[in-house]
Amino acid sequence: MMEGAPPDVKRRRIPAADGSPQRMRCLTDLPSGILAHAASFLNSPSKALFAIALDDDSAASPNERSSAIVGNQWSILDFGDIEMDLAIKLNDDDIEKVLMCIDAVNKVKRLKLANCVNITGVGLEPLRGSIIIEQIDLSLVAHHKSPDLESAPQISCDHVLPILDSIIASEGCLLRYVQFTQVWLQEPSTDSDFHQFIQRYNQMWENRGAISCLECNQSLPSGTTTNQWIGTNPFSPDYGTQNNTCYDCFKHYCYDCELNFCSTCRTDYCDDCTKMSDCQFCDDSHCNDCYKHACRECNEKICLDCVEREFHCYKCEDCHEVFCLECSNFEPGMSCCGQCNDRSCDDCRFRKFRHGEQDCKECEVRIAPLIALWY
Repeated sequence: MMEGAPPDVKRRRIPAADGSPQRMRCLTDLPSGILAHAASFLNSPSKALFAIALDDDSAASPNERSSAIVGNQWSILDFGDIEMDLAIKLNDDDIEKVLMCIDAVNKVKRLKLANCVNITGVGLEPLRGSIIIEQIDLSLVAHHKSPDLESAPQISCDHVLPILDSIIASEGCLLRYVQFTQVWLQEPSTDSDFHQFIQRYNQMWENRGAISCLECNQSLPSGTTTNQWIGTNPFSPDYGTQNNTCYDCFKHYCYDCELNFCSTCRTDYCDDCTKMSDCQFCDDSHCNDCYKHACRECNEKICLDCVEREFHCYKCEDCHEVFCLECSNFEPGMSCCGQCNDRSCDDCRFRKFRHGEQDCKECEVRIAPLIALWY
């Protein structure tokens, strides 16, 4: 009995609209629906960057393909969603194209420029006059990160402030929260354009009428040196920072009720949005998400500042685990071996002993219980 013919497994070309074979030479030859499906697996900023990469300058204004790729859900544009290495490389031209591609002036309510340290701010021009944007985060750092940057960013008041002015001057403006880069706050001057903008921003809030704490009904803003929505006292640590407002939900509270200040990210959060804990040693309050260290033995939270200053704690130089001095068994005031200055934890000392790398008698005395168990 003869076997049947093998099935035809050759790929067939998809005919074009005119019936001729269709050749796919690059991604732009694919139908918009396929590209949109592929983009659905990307985070929001990556979708816009993908659309721009495909259409280059033509994606700067919405078209059929870019609109299919980016979609309509753009209430939040957070560049912290993409890899830090990529965000650092973005320039003003990239940011401007993204904002135009997604029609940000009519769609974006929250803009966070995390890690976009190479922009001057001129790329924010598409946001001019927006009446729907509610939050603009110009700190240039990711969520729950210290606002201190390793090097000065390029962002300039000369480019950004006119755009912000156009927003707060617009009738029906909904702007509720602005966070500035720390660089602008380091050398405050009451004669600066930045200081003048802060005063105009505070006046915008005054024009909105009375606002009270949602918990105790106390009149706001309060609890700061100037009792302004953004601090205007150049000698106060709250200069240039928004007060009495939760960063996440924008609800207003006094500092005696549900609002807490994180000493790491230097931001206010209400109890519902972010949980905070006091550092075991300095008693400063920090977001739980801002803590990077806890004692490996007792699990008490220790803030980064205390770890860097070795305030009642030390970090093992080998495994990088952190220990409070109460759990380390060092003499008071000591965070290393008094004989060889070894800064390892006992487990790492024991590991080096087993490999013949430990020849300090004082270190061997410390790990004697571990050596006894080993033998």
